Amino acid sequence: MEKFYRQYQPKGLVLFRLNTKESRETIRKFLEKNPSPLPILLDEKNKVGKLLGVWVHPTSYWVDAKGMLRYRAVGVAEWAGIEALSIADRLLGEIQ
Repeated sequence: MEKFYRQYQPKGLVLFRLNTKESRETIRKFLEKNPSPLPILLDEKNKVGKLLGVWVHPTSYWVDAKGMLRYRAVGVAEWAGIEALSIADRLLGEIQ
């Protein structure tokens, strides 16, 4: 995911992690051992998780430049795979 982020973030793709389970302190300790360039949004009350229908971790959502939910992947996503790269290119192509 981080390689994907580094490749597409300069092109305008916004990517972040949403945490609905762990505390701020647990996340901080995790990041000390596992640094990551991806921002992590803390959803302590699971409001966003419920809104998006997150019931499996991880779940990935693709939102277009207009804020519309376009794709969802439940479970582990293959970020280096042709499908993820194709979706990213398609969505970025819509805003260029």
